[in-house]
Amino acid sequence: MACNKTTRIHRYHDGELSADERMATEAHLRACDECRQTLADLRRLSLLITQAPLTEPPDDAMDRLHAYRPAAGDRGILRITSGLTAAAAAILIAALLFEPADTSDANNQPAIWETIAVMAPTVVQDDGNVELLTAAQWMADDLSTGERW
Repeated sequence: MACNKTTRIHRYHDGELSADERMATEAHLRACDECRQTLADLRRLSLLITQAPLTEPPDDAMDRLHAYRPAAGDRGILRITSGLTAAAAAILIAALLFEPADTSDANNQPAIWETIAVMAPTVVQDDGNVELLTAAQWMADDLSTGERW
């Protein structure tokens, strides 16, 4: 049967337990053969690692690492930017395709400044030139229908 306290045994071996947890784990180790075996395996592995000889890296190892680092960083940046560019393009295409077309008459109405530009003055001068006023009103009415050449 597999014991469910193996994670605690690893933490015990690494010295990560509080005093109370350590005492409870030691009591468990006295009763559980599987956990005692796991702890023995961990201790043997730690001993092998500490006794392993350290090898000296080649002389050009640091130069190769420094030469590789910028290229690896650039690849990561290029990967991110290409993904973001593709996402932006997809959003733009979706916005253009799914934007509702507004076919109401509101778009055909002239802008306010266009209407004001062709409106007759509100005060009529008494110079008797009624034809000029009529022509201006006719032009304003004609332009306000929204017809373009």
